[in-house]
Amino acid sequence: MPWYDDLDVKQRAVASHVGSHARVLAGPGTGKTYVMAKRVAYLVTECRVLPTAILALTFTRHAAAELRQRVLGLVDAVPGPRVSTLHAFALRQLLRNSPAMSQDLPQPLRIADDFEERYIVVEDLKGMLDRDVKATKESLNRLSADWETLEADAEGWERNYPDARFLGAWREHRGIYGYVLRAELVYRLKRALEQYPDFALEGLPRYLLVDEYQDLNRCDLAVVRALAERRAELFAAGDDDQSIYGFRFAHPEGIRRFCEDYSGAAPLELTLCRRCDRGILRLGEFVADQDHRRIPKGLRPEKERREGEVQLLRFRDQYEEAATIAGLCRDLRERHAYRLHDILLLVRSDHYDAYSSVLRDALDAAGVPVSVGEERDPFGVGPGGRVRPGRLLLALMRVAAHPEDHLAWRTLLNLRHNGIGKGAIQAIYGLARQRGLTFWGALGHIEQNPGEFKTFGSRIAAEVGGVRVMAEQLAADVQAAMDPLAPGSLADGLRNVAQIVIPDNAVCDAAVAFIRRAAEDSGAENLGDLVQVLTASSEDIEQHIEQDKVNILTMHKAKGLTAKAVFVIAAEDQVIPGWAQKADEIDDERRLLYVSLTRARHHLFITYCQRRTHQQAYTGRDRGREARTLTRFLEDGPLTPVPGPAYVLPGPS
Repeated sequence: MPWYDDLDVKQRAVASHVGSHARVLAGPGTGKTYVMAKRVAYLVTECRVLPTAILALTFTRHAAAELRQRVLGLVDAVPGPRVSTLHAFALRQLLRNSPAMSQDLPQPLRIADDFEERYIVVEDLKGMLDRDVKATKESLNRLSADWETLEADAEGWERNYPDARFLGAWREHRGIYGYVLRAELVYRLKRALEQYPDFALEGLPRYLLVDEYQDLNRCDLAVVRALAERRAELFAAGDDDQSIYGFRFAHPEGIRRFCEDYSGAAPLELTLCRRCDRGILRLGEFVADQDHRRIPKGLRPEKERREGEVQLLRFRDQYEEAATIAGLCRDLRERHAYRLHDILLLVRSDHYDAYSSVLRDALDAAGVPVSVGEERDPFGVGPGGRVRPGRLLLALMRVAAHPEDHLAWRTLLNLRHNGIGKGAIQAIYGLARQRGLTFWGALGHIEQNPGEFKTFGSRIAAEVGGVRVMAEQLAADVQAAMDPLAPGSLADGLRNVAQIVIPDNAVCDAAVAFIRRAAEDSGAENLGDLVQVLTASSEDIEQHIEQDKVNILTMHKAKGLTAKAVFVIAAEDQVIPGWAQKADEIDDERRLLYVSLTRARHHLFITYCQRRTHQQAYTGRDRGREARTLTRFLEDGPLTPVPGPAYVLPGPS
């Protein structure tokens, strides 16, 4: 198949641009990912570029998997072009160079994932500093912000840091547990590229493709520039209207000023929307146009696109809202033949299942299967603060891949039924601190000398020995499953040990299926690669669609997805923009609404309530007040509110 097959004239021009850096402004549904994959094919087949000289960086694991699959369908080469999230790329490069950076980074290098950051790092620092969780999180967030905004580069940053006590405690803790925080990871790569002239990148890229450029913060942008300055031609694709990660200091100015930052860069654009029907796109543009700083795109629908169904539905309360939504989902399945995973229900946030619990009850009553995004993460924390069993399996995988993984050992000691309590954990940490050991080093010392620790020495020795046996068995099973003479899969090799640590068969199967998807999406070829993939991405932004179910997701997790029917729920000013007060924060919320609206192909329903009661009364701004009003981003818009219960879904045309 020729590289240009299925591309229109403008898409061909964009995909085949060479000779200078380029910024591609690509609105929703304009085929950005497909064009990026076609560009890779063009470089390999027409320009005779070695596939290994091409590097594509994405923002999420889902986006990396989608682009990788498209590239593999177009480029038949082993090894092929490299496709990675920026965080996974940073981790891989730092791991390759870590022996030369032993003074700057813990050894062996490891990212603390979301769970470990909250339930090990924050919990321990809270106790060490005698602070509560909120204050400890705020201190950690301040540190992360300084990396992401490059404030940490300021002269005298460490000397002038406003919370030296926290900084000292965190550094001690990090040294004993051997981790870096996710927010720190890209900053460490930036510093390494600046400070180590012999820093060895894994194949210096000649062509660098960056997806969702508008989602990069100052630190991310500095790493991209460092790669470009090493003679890589930069192809940056994105849309300032879809910049929604202000909470990690991303800002649309990065893509808006690209052609100034890279003198001589070509301004390219994709403007034909192949996703949204006319009415959906028109409403999205109304919302986006409220920012006078945006770059006008001239986004237009395909000629054959119909008007689509766009409705703003008003309800008395959340129960009336949920019942109507459930009925509409049932009608979309029965009258429009939509498969249930063609329907997305989007909420701004869902703390303590405030929204999803009410929606689930209504959908269950209507006989409509439903899946809630948070439930699909087998490694996190479920209702009531219970740690999901998959966390034990992931920790065991990490020990099998890297026997001295300090955080994994700590997790296993915490979660297994072994009689080892908080006091024993503190004693292990104290031993490590006193003797200059790592956490694993202290565990190993106790295992070899249990008699020195009469209260818990023998118990820890037995636990360490038992876990080591399971980890060795897991590693052997994975290796056997990957043997070419006995075809299997990376995830299949986990099943035997998984059934030991997760007795519930259904839960075990769900955890293994999740891991299998991650392995397939990432192309991981061994256990070490797989645990890196599972660690490097933030589950706060990753998403997965459950087949044959209506999917409830937060708006941030809907980025990059599309569906035939989308419900944007609780479009109230108390929720969107909600707590936002600063102009940049309000702009971020408006763009988040724009992204949510433009996920829809044919049916778009925006719902709001005049009041929310019970738990939902405590969501958003004006906590505890039931009264609600329509979001300011739609109050003067082209839609007239319709009483939700009175609305009847038209049949297929």
